[in-house]
Formats: sequence, C-alpha cells, structure tokens
Amino acid sequence: MVSSVYPTRSLREPVSPWRWPRRDYLLEREYRRGVPPFDRFPSVQDVVDAVLCPVAIVHKFYHGFRGALGGARGDGENIGALFHEFIALLKTDIALGRRSPDQAWDLFYGFCSERGVSEESERNLREYVSYWLRRKRRSLNELWNRRPRIFFEIHVASIRVTFEVRGRRTRYPIHGRIDELDVTNKRIVERTIRGNESAENPPFLKDFQLWLLWKIITSIDRNTIPEIWRGENFEEYELFVETPYRDFRVEKDQPLFEEWAKDALTWISDISRSTRTILEAWRNRGHHNRPCRFGDTIEECSMAYIACYRVQRRYPERRAALSASFRSLYRALFNEQLWSHDLLLYQLTIMEQDPQLGNELRRLLMGRKIFPVEIERDLGGGRFILRVSNNDLRRTLHEILQDENFEFDIIFGSFCMGIRRRAFLDFRESNLDEGRVVVRVIPNIEISDTENAYLVRGGLLLREDPWFLKRVVQRALYRLEKWGLDREDRAQRHTTIRLIDTIFGPETLRARRFEEDER
Repeated sequence: MVSSVYPTRSLREPVSPWRWPRRDYLLEREYRRGVPPFDRFPSVQDVVDAVLCPVAIVHKFYHGFRGALGGARGDGENIGALFHEFIALLKTDIALGRRSPDQAWDLFYGFCSERGVSEESERNLREYVSYWLRRKRRSLNELWNRRPRIFFEIHVASIRVTFEVRGRRTRYPIHGRIDELDVTNKRIVERTIRGNESAENPPFLKDFQLWLLWKIITSIDRNTIPEIWRGENFEEYELFVETPYRDFRVEKDQPLFEEWAKDALTWISDISRSTRTILEAWRNRGHHNRPCRFGDTIEECSMAYIACYRVQRRYPERRAALSASFRSLYRALFNEQLWSHDLLLYQLTIMEQDPQLGNELRRLLMGRKIFPVEIERDLGGGRFILRVSNNDLRRTLHEILQDENFEFDIIFGSFCMGIRRRAFLDFRESNLDEGRVVVRVIPNIEISDTENAYLVRGGLLLREDPWFLKRVVQRALYRLEKWGLDREDRAQRHTTIRLIDTIFGPETLRARRFEEDER
C-alpha cells in the first residue's frame, strides 16, 4: 500500500552537477583547506529531511540539528530506538531457539532493567510493545518453528544510486541503515512507532525512506556484497513499513519518489556549497505544496518551534550583528565535517566499488582508518575474539591502544553492506603480539555456527575522527544566537548580554574597582 496523501511540487534545477571528490583529494595528495570541492555524502535521513523541507537541511548542516522527523521521547530517551532494539533482540532470541514467544515479557522487563530505562519511558515502550505483540503472535510462532535468517541494522552505502526523471538518469552517493533484512521471507522492513490504529497509510515519508534504502541495496555491485548475501536478488524483495498497529506494503515502482529524491539531492548539493541558497530554502520551506508558516507548521516536523519559529527575545539588542558574525563559523564547522567525515565515506565506498581506485585507497587507509579482521570466536554477551593477521597492522593497532583509544566502529561484512556496531577493545585480555583482539560490541550481535547462522566471518575495525563534535559546537552557537531575555532590568545586570551588546555595538563595558564594590 502506498500513501496517496502526498502532494507534488516542481523540481528544483541544480546550480551545477553533483560534485564528486577528485582523485587527488581521495588519495589525499591535495592539502585539505577551505571549502571542500565536493558535495556531502548524504544519508537516507538527509534525503528524507530535504523532501520534508529544505530548511531542515539548513539546520542540520549549519546548526548541528539531527533529523526533523524525530520519534517519541520520554525522559530524554528515544522510545523508537528502544522499541526497535527490543524487537530485534526478541526476534533474534526466538530465531536462535533461546527463548519462546511466551517469554517475550520476561525479556522485556530484563531489557528495560539492563538498559536503565526510566519508569516513564518503560511505560510508553510497554504500550507500543503490547500492540505489536498482540498482532504478531502468529508470526512469532512461525519464527520459533522455522528459525529463519533475519539480520538487523544493516549498513548500506553506494556511489551508484540512480534516479530517473523525465528520461534522464542521474547517479548519486547515499548511505543508510536497514532496520530488518529477512532473507528467508525476502522482505526489507522499516520499523517505526509513528502512526495510530486507524491509519490507512504509512507514517509520513516512511514509505519513501524504505524505498530509498531499497534503491541503495539494489545498486551495490554483487561482488562487493558479503558472501552470505551475495546470492540474494534484492530486486525481488518485498518492502514493508511496520508500526505497532499494522504493516504497510510499499510498491517499488514509484516515479513520484524518483522526482522527490532528485529534488532533495539538488537542495542538499546547493545548500552544502553555497550559503546564498539558504534564502531560497526559506522561501520554499515546507513539503511541496504543504507550506510551513508560523501557527500552521507541518505537524510531523520536530524543528518548527525549536529552530524555525523560536520566540524572539528583546535582549541582547545586537543580536543581528551576533548572527552575522556566526555565519562564517557555522560554515567553517560544516566544512570541517565534510573534510573529516564525508570524504572518508567517499573513500571507503569507492575503495570497495571502484576497481581502478580500490587498491590505492586500501593501501592509503589500511592501518590509519581501517583494520581488516577475522572473527575467530564468539565469547557470548556481545564479546568477540578478533584476529589481525598482518604484522604491520598489529604494531599500528598496538600503538593506538597505547594512547588509550579503545573505541572503534566494527563492521561485520563490508562497508557497502555490513552490520555496523560500536566496539570497545579489552586491552587486558587482548594479545596484539599474537594478533588477538577481544572486543565488546554494543548493541549486541549474534554470530553462530549453526545452519541458520547470522554468519559474517570477515570484518573491519573503523577508526574515525570525532567529527560529530563540530555539530555539538554548532548547536551551542545556535542556542547562544537565539537565547535572550525580555526584562530590561535583568538584561542590564546579565554579563553575557552586556558583553554581546558591547562587542557588537557602541556600548562601553566598564570594570568596577574593588573600592566601588566595598561601598
């Protein structure tokens, strides 16, 4: 079933074609400086947010905000993420024969206790799980009897995602994460807590998000896909958006989605290369012909009143000058993210999908950003023994551990298609002289040698600079830019407001003498 409630709008014409990083930048033969001469490597969430509203991309790129279509929260906890994590844990335990469907609630309370979920969040989560369990009882029993092969949170990335609009095909890079890949039943599932019992259509843009993920996985070259999935024809897989209340089947032939995707990627490209496009984004705010105005915002957008329509305080009086001075800082912080994070995404994806540059990029990144490993043994409880075969890589990894850098991303499979988790290295139990590394993976992943195994034997340790800290700084700057007071008496005594008005205006800030304070 496909939602029929979405309107359309005319496509944006790109300023110029998509900018791919040149060979010299990929191989790091050019010094990183200034504005990057390539576009962002967008995520599926970036594309979805751009379809929702171009201004959402402005806030993400320059103000450090996360996605505009946020899920329900309780005590600051993401209920949607907890819901998906619990469902994945439950289905995994049932598929591996560790727990029957009748023991679902025992697992639920243990899950909440182990995660330290607050009472409010547990109450909200229990309501969603109750709806889901009531209607999934039969499928859980089938899971128990058949023991199918199901994989959760599959990272996918491709430089060959192609969209066709008006007979013209255009190629883009996109990466994302698939919630559930059911190999036995040939299904790709996008799971969400949004929606309600009476909904006849998928939650807003969730069908589009799932369709995008399918476009990515079907564009990946078969030789790049790990052996466990290499024989699968993902073109034939069915697509389902799953809510606690019902499942929605999504059609794959979607000309309108093709237009949305290209329009969104055009906005992403133009906004990432030129701040002048920001004014155009504000003039086009909203989803196609669902315009967004103060008092009449898009209900599903979480940015409306925390970013776009925040209350304007009277003080500081020099806020306009402060905002103008921050623009160059926002841009500089965004550029640093492109150089440190997005360029690495290009390098890793092209390394696996481009036979001409693959070997050169592999030699460049090996021992600096990536460490190929073999999964030797599953110790249980999310702990694994990894084997590093190359002696040079052992020495490099040992030096990194000496600097107490124990956190990595671990990818079971390949970067273009693999199960990506956070890994913490256990230095005491590891023996790098023998190439033996013990890691704890969060969230847990099951690796089994049984017939229905979640078996991906090879993998990568990925070491990335903390690029996300730039987004933290962006958010802090934006909060300062929008912060203020209304009462004049309080503003005159507030050091920060007086400092801003002094730096950006004619006011003189005079320090009092110690003798004056004693009077």
